[in-house]
Amino acid sequence: MIRTASLIVLPFLLIACSGDPEEEVATADLEGTEAPNTNPLIEQYDHALVVVNANGLGPKGEDMLRFGAGREEVDSAIETAFGSAPETSRNEECGAGPMEFSEYGPLQIAYMDGEFRGWFLREGRGVVTTDGVHPGTTTLQGLKLERQVRELDTTLPGEFEYTAADYGTITGFADDGETVTALQAGISCFFR
Repeated sequence: MIRTASLIVLPFLLIACSGDPEEEVATADLEGTEAPNTNPLIEQYDHALVVVNANGLGPKGEDMLRFGAGREEVDSAIETAFGSAPETSRNEECGAGPMEFSEYGPLQIAYMDGEFRGWFLREGRGVVTTDGVHPGTTTLQGLKLERQVRELDTTLPGEFEYTAADYGTITGFADDGETVTALQAGISCFFR
C-alpha cells in the first residue's frame, strides 16, 4: 500500500519541483563564470577596468578569460582595458616551476609555458572581484558575513580563503587581521 502511494505521489513531486526552465537559465547565467562581468557589486567600483574571479579574469563587461588561455590573448585584453603595456618579470624558482608575470597596476598575472595560470591582486584602483571584493576597502569581518571564510595557519601572515560567488576558492591576506590587503587565485609563486 505504501509503495503504491509513493508511485502515485512521485510524478506530482517531480512536476512541482521542476520550476520554470527560463528562470533556471537566468539564475545559471548570474551564478556562472561565463556571464559578462557586470553586476551591482562590481558597478559600485566605477573605477574598475578588470574583473577577477576564482577561474580567471577579464575586462569589465566582457567575457572572462579562464585559466589556460594563451598569454597573448590575456595580455592583449588586459592591456586594452588598462590602456598601457604591462611591466613584465620572470621567476625561475617558483614551487610550481618557472613562471612569467605581467603586471598592470595592482594586478599581477602569472603564466607558465605561455598559458594564463593565476592572478594576484593588491590594493589599488582598476580591479575588483566578481563578488565586489576589493583589497583595501573590504574587511575580513565583512567578508565573513557574506561568504564562507576559512583562516589558514601558514607562514604567510593573515592568510585565508573564501568561497566566491562562482563557487571557486580565492585566497586572501589580511595582514592586520581586519582589512583584506591582497587576493589570489590559480597558481602562485608563494613559499609557505
